[in-house]
Amino acid sequence: MSYQSFLIANYATGLDRELQPWLLPNDAFVDLLDGYVYRGVTKKRDGYSGFANGLKSTYTESRMVHQIANVAPATGAIDGANRTFTWTLTTPVARGRVVITGSNPVQVLTDNGLGGFTGAGTGTINYTTGAVSVTFTLAPAIASTVLLTYSYHPGFPVMGVMSFYPTNNIRQLIVADTTYVNRYNPVTDRLDDISSATPYNCSPTDFWSWVNYASASSVPRLLFSNGVVGDVIQQYDGTTVAAYAPTFTPGTLNARQMFNVKDRLVLFQTIENGILFPRRIRISGTGANCDNFDNTATGAGFIDIPDNTWFFGAAFNRDDVLFFTESSTWALKYTRNDVTPFVLEKIDGSRGSAAAFSVISYLNRTIAASPRGLIISDGYQVDRMDNNISDFAFNNIKSDQFLRCFSGFLDEDRDVYLIYPSEGTIRPPLLTNGESDRILVINFEEDNYAVYRIPLSCMGNFQLSITIQWSDLTAPNGYPSWDALAETFGNWNAFSFSKSAPISIGGGHKGEVWRLNDTQNEDNPQKIRAMTVINSDTLRVTTDWNNYQIGDNIVFEGVNGMIQANHQQGAIKAIGTPWNTFDVDIQTIGFSAYTDGGIASKTISMEALSKKLNPFVDSDKKVRCGWIYFYVSVADTILEVDGIPVPAFLDIDVITNDTDVDSVPTFQYRVDCSNLPGTIGSKSWVKIWINQTAKFLQFRMKNNQAVAKIQVHAMMPGFQPVGRLV
Repeated sequence: MSYQSFLIANYATGLDRELQPWLLPNDAFVDLLDGYVYRGVTKKRDGYSGFANGLKSTYTESRMVHQIANVAPATGAIDGANRTFTWTLTTPVARGRVVITGSNPVQVLTDNGLGGFTGAGTGTINYTTGAVSVTFTLAPAIASTVLLTYSYHPGFPVMGVMSFYPTNNIRQLIVADTTYVNRYNPVTDRLDDISSATPYNCSPTDFWSWVNYASASSVPRLLFSNGVVGDVIQQYDGTTVAAYAPTFTPGTLNARQMFNVKDRLVLFQTIENGILFPRRIRISGTGANCDNFDNTATGAGFIDIPDNTWFFGAAFNRDDVLFFTESSTWALKYTRNDVTPFVLEKIDGSRGSAAAFSVISYLNRTIAASPRGLIISDGYQVDRMDNNISDFAFNNIKSDQFLRCFSGFLDEDRDVYLIYPSEGTIRPPLLTNGESDRILVINFEEDNYAVYRIPLSCMGNFQLSITIQWSDLTAPNGYPSWDALAETFGNWNAFSFSKSAPISIGGGHKGEVWRLNDTQNEDNPQKIRAMTVINSDTLRVTTDWNNYQIGDNIVFEGVNGMIQANHQQGAIKAIGTPWNTFDVDIQTIGFSAYTDGGIASKTISMEALSKKLNPFVDSDKKVRCGWIYFYVSVADTILEVDGIPVPAFLDIDVITNDTDVDSVPTFQYRVDCSNLPGTIGSKSWVKIWINQTAKFLQFRMKNNQAVAKIQVHAMMPGFQPVGRLV
């Protein structure tokens, strides 16, 4: 009997685990990792990269910093004759942030970001050990001072990505970890420490809630709170961070979440003078009394949720604030009565949330997460939203770390991200305490799902207020050409570099601040500091920092000296101590010695596992697959870099299922998409021979080549019935 063609096209279902794999729709995927389905096409996701890289990306890591000022030298006498001084700094020291000043005569030494100093003398700095030694040109006078100011990376998880809206509408990006606060400087393209004198007491589950709320005199302010007993609400006025001091007779105030509702500040789950009120909603006055929470202000006071369960998250939905307790869903509704401005309305008494910051509203729909499932509300009723993945929350999210769940959105893709700590997965060496390492992607336009392997702690959105100019990128340590810039940044004229471009920002577990959905890069590009050939198939690489793990594919670009490594990629087979040194499986025969430069990136590795296929089940027949056609394109890329062809392969695992056990033999094939006819983006049918027989067949599509992003528009296997099924 000849083979029959079975077309699987117009991908729409995405990740689907509602039924047994053989009962799913033909276009469904049992697993969909680092890829997504959109408008009929299956494709690889975009990457993430450092957001604040110091414009030239010569030395600055896009990680939060804490500044320490005016440190006296550890050794070196100020006696009018000595010129040499040393320090030991807290590590890891932020590159380009060390400044040493002698007062008499005035002499300044500035860290060049490369281990040395410029200015009135010479010196060295080891960013890993913190050892600093400098020699001034002239000996500082007796009774003068020699002082050092520097920044280091604390390495705490980012717990808030916030935007401050000043009167000039030039927005400021504020990021906060468990202890410190940083502000993004668009002129230098790096993060600066603006922390208050008193550190905070956040745990990795105490995310910052924030709101722009002007003072009674219309002065813009950013207020943010962490819901921690012992801390208070913070205030940022565009310059400094300080404790918020409202009128509140019992004493201090803090809250789990806060909202600006009809010009009133509304606090959920308050901490009042150090005492937690887990069911309380406290309301300020308005106008001249906007900071007054006492009953002396009209409409001010509190409401306690009347069902004896704890508050677990809230979000705006149209004009109401929808909020969730452990087991119920409520709405805070505006009454238009200044004396009693709000009332509570219970929407559902059986569905609630278990993670305050999993709650998010998008397109007038509010979602929330609990171990029992994901729910959605339009403000009138509550429904399950995860029928296609009904057991996902229970099976895939670590139940003892559920409070780490955090939701955000990427408006450009109509996606909601649910960041979560996965159950039973291999984690990077840096993630050892149950940190979030996966994202459930919910596309609101097509109502489908995917999973991304990105280790975020939280996320937010920001809008650039300036356009990067060539003058920002020139000496010192600048780029000689636009092409050289593109080696680091990607396409220099990309939309993401345009003024007012909306940017999705991700916060990491070690203080990283990432640009998400970066179409120009693979994952987490890092500056290379050293490359050494260990043997014929091992290359040892050192970067400033990374979140790589064993098995990740790493690609190299812009390397000087060891130019043979450029555009090569290989898998990490060992990670050293410290973790920023790693060994890559690459053929190194003929490699020159490394001199400097280069970027290492983790390639995005898409995996899409089909349903169990057998169109002859109702005839009691097994299935034989003779061949498969894939209808593919390679879009948004040039299939050569510096004149060197870039491979574009779609790897196919064919899984034969003859039992109920899924761990069965796998046959591997490769679809070469490197020489598609026509222009970039042109579609073509590509054929591979299979010749496998089983009760059911599954196909796993994999694409982990750097640069080349293969889009699968359809697949068409050739099947014929063979033998008895039962």
